[in-house]
Amino acid sequence: MRKLLFISSYDSSFVKSDIEILEKHFQVEIPKFKKTKRNSFDFLKMSFRIFWGVMHSDLVFCWFADFAAFLAVKAARFFHKKAFVVVGGYEVSNLPGYGGITDKRRRDRLKYTLQNSARVISVSDFSKAEIDALNLGIIPEKISIGVKLQKSDFQKTNLIITSGRATKELFRLKGLDIFAKATTDITDHQFKIIGHYDEEIKQQLLTINPQIEFTGQLPHDRFLEMLKIAKIYCQFSQRESFGLAVLEAMNFGCTPVVSKAGAMPEIVGETGFICEYGDVENTKIAIKKAIKLNRLPEMKRRVVDYFSLQQREEKLLKLIGLE
Repeated sequence: MRKLLFISSYDSSFVKSDIEILEKHFQVEIPKFKKTKRNSFDFLKMSFRIFWGVMHSDLVFCWFADFAAFLAVKAARFFHKKAFVVVGGYEVSNLPGYGGITDKRRRDRLKYTLQNSARVISVSDFSKAEIDALNLGIIPEKISIGVKLQKSDFQKTNLIITSGRATKELFRLKGLDIFAKATTDITDHQFKIIGHYDEEIKQQLLTINPQIEFTGQLPHDRFLEMLKIAKIYCQFSQRESFGLAVLEAMNFGCTPVVSKAGAMPEIVGETGFICEYGDVENTKIAIKKAIKLNRLPEMKRRVVDYFSLQQREEKLLKLIGLE
């Protein structure tokens, strides 16, 4: 069995899904790296592990075009191996205060990484357009993130949820202030924000809407359990390169109400409600309409048609050259 070096500094659910896919067809090696700020010794250890791994592998697969991917692509070029790179989205964002190309050194590393990869993979049309806008002379392949299809026997409650870090740096980027404002006069439902939070931001949002409950960060399986009973899932972000939580919510029968930002309209289609980012009044109206609506058949069909794990597996293997 051919050996594949899998490079990722993160263990997100979509990263784990790709590992499971690739382990069916390759002997997968996954070097471990520190996520915190590295010193010179950590950098040398990481560089050695990557170069050693590339040398002893047949091909390389990188999730995120970050610094680890930059090293892996350099090593792959040196050893004449193919390296495939998935762009998550942050790497090619130029949003002030959020984005990999806002820094020149990161931008130069990104350019090298993408131009010297065997193929670049985007997760959405939105992300693909951002890569195209860099004018690097490459043609990214769009392969959507997939989810394991769920049954439709959900026992829904009057629960409306959103997710995102309620921290000073991110709560507006994730639209948590919009969520608080748009749900103030809905009295017969529960509201929960899932994700890490700062006490200061929590209190600020509770001042807007004291009905909101903060769960803190939940393990992924607990998050999915929450989706099973939630009626509506909201995501009012300023930017989402894909929006996996929206897709997972649809897969578990939650009507999506999202901002018209990034790739979220691609995911939702006609199955939910799409509002202009920051438009609180129309967002409030959309949530109230969603409460009365059940589009479960349409949501399930959209997930099956465009976002199944089987489709992702088939497309990845074809791109890599196994099919």
